[in-house]
Amino acid sequence: MEKRVSEIEKYLPNEWEKACREKGALQRVRGVKSASELLEVILLYLTICGSFGTTSALLNLSSDIKLSKQSVRDRVAGSWEWLKWMCEEMSAAGGMRLPKPDWLDREVIAVDGSQMSLKGSKQGDNHLHCAFDIFGFKYRTIEITGITEGEKLSRHMIKSGDIVLGDRMYGSIKGMEHVLFGGGDFILRYRTKGFNVYDADKKKIDLLDDFKHLKPTESMSVECFYYHEGKKRPVRLVAMRKDEEAIKAAHRRMNRKLCKQRGKVPSQEALLFNQYIVVATSLDYSNGRILELYRARWQIEQVFFRLKEMYAFGEVPSSNDDSVKAWFYGKLFLAILSETITFRECFSPKEQSLMRSVAFVEFVEYP
Repeated sequence: MEKRVSEIEKYLPNEWEKACREKGALQRVRGVKSASELLEVILLYLTICGSFGTTSALLNLSSDIKLSKQSVRDRVAGSWEWLKWMCEEMSAAGGMRLPKPDWLDREVIAVDGSQMSLKGSKQGDNHLHCAFDIFGFKYRTIEITGITEGEKLSRHMIKSGDIVLGDRMYGSIKGMEHVLFGGGDFILRYRTKGFNVYDADKKKIDLLDDFKHLKPTESMSVECFYYHEGKKRPVRLVAMRKDEEAIKAAHRRMNRKLCKQRGKVPSQEALLFNQYIVVATSLDYSNGRILELYRARWQIEQVFFRLKEMYAFGEVPSSNDDSVKAWFYGKLFLAILSETITFRECFSPKEQSLMRSVAFVEFVEYP
């Protein structure tokens, strides 16, 4: 068993075996005697078996490790902090973290959700809700709910000083108020039907009329207000016109999405508004810095995409909190390990150094 783990050992963080004990993953030697054996059990569960019972049966048939289903569950669940540590160490060593801007001294938390389907299901069965520190490359919160539970910022704890990023699903007055109440700031994608904005005289602002003068990639901001429980609250909208290719791509995505909804067609207002990237923010940073931070939100989308496409991310093993964390960080570990192996084996040291010197994310528009 340990021989098979030794084949990937060179890609693992320094002192990964020592960390196994320090993080409490290897507290007892009964059944599993070393960090290598424990990692073998975890990898078997994550890649081939997919269940604690199957992992137990396969171990008992093919190795010297004899564990019951409950013992496998306990071993895996107890390893989540170790797996999290390895993800953080490997992402830093492999240059996978976004470089934090020199001008920024605050934590930036991207929130997102993803539907997950069980084997044989043609629709979403569960919803994963995450808050992700995009520059620290670590998760603040992870929650799994039923599919009917919506995405909202109130699911996530906000710390004082946090900058919270979110897509259109989170662009609501309740979401903004939740962030402000926690002492944070927000950069949230604005949606046309989300809420109305007004000028100082309580007159509703026609945003399209303000934006129509923008040239491709040109940005502007609008200082305005929204109303919450009868009180006027300030908010700033930052808008940038997309280039022609991005506009065409956005319209294609919109048409595809609406076609699935019984042949609906987009409204003229929606088509016009989709020519712009518009975010609502409570920050007074420059337009360029606001848009730079918002685009960095794509990192959490990339994580979800890789896990779902490559490692059957949709198979939720349990409702137990530690089991879910171990499952999630285990899947993330597989993705980072794959990236690390590809990076080292496919590029020379000189090419690796060059790649680390450039930004990890291209700042272009994504859905």
